Amino acid sequence: MKHRFGILAALLFVGLLCGQPAQAQQVAGQVERQKGTASRSAAGGTSDLALGGRVFVGDEIRTGPGARLQIRFDDQSKLTLGENARITIDQFVYAASGDSSQALSIVRGVFRFTTGQIGKLMPRNVAFTTPVAIIGIRGTVFLGGELTVGMPAGQPHYGFQITEGSIEVTSPAGSVVLDEPGEGTFLPLTRVAAPTPVRQWTQAEAAEAQAALAF
Repeated sequence: MKHRFGILAALLFVGLLCGQPAQAQQVAGQVERQKGTASRSAAGGTSDLALGGRVFVGDEIRTGPGARLQIRFDDQSKLTLGENARITIDQFVYAASGDSSQALSIVRGVFRFTTGQIGKLMPRNVAFTTPVAIIGIRGTVFLGGELTVGMPAGQPHYGFQITEGSIEVTSPAGSVVLDEPGEGTFLPLTRVAAPTPVRQWTQAEAAEAQAALAF
């Protein structure tokens, strides 16, 4: 059965986050794997990241050419980034026995996200935004980013594919649910189009995304 995720609630949640003051030096997680250069920027300046280095709420994370980076958050969720990626850690509050929340914004690059305890126990408290859509999650592993295959040649576009669980991909023009392993959808980078109909990605489409994240 296709799931619906309360997108209006997710949008309201993101709006509330934007109105909150920055939480300086609140630890969100640490670098678990790294290849090439990566950095974190916050109000206090920019510093290079290294294996085991901490990342904080409010950080903007960047990776360099040819780089790969995997962050393990304190709730055991994981975010893997390909080269030339840029993301922000907008919110991260984890209490094993209380309210928790996580909000990430993907600005650029290919990524893979694996939910942790927050996403498994309180999926509505995970806000995940990208340049073309917001993502509603349910105990999941999925990837996304700018790709070259999957839509007509020369048309810049974004793709999303599910590996485990389910996600709802919602743009201003429509939404789709991915809930079978290997299913995917694409959106042009016009930011006003609906996701393409859900289908299994071809071998070439899946291979491009996987190669962009391989260490």
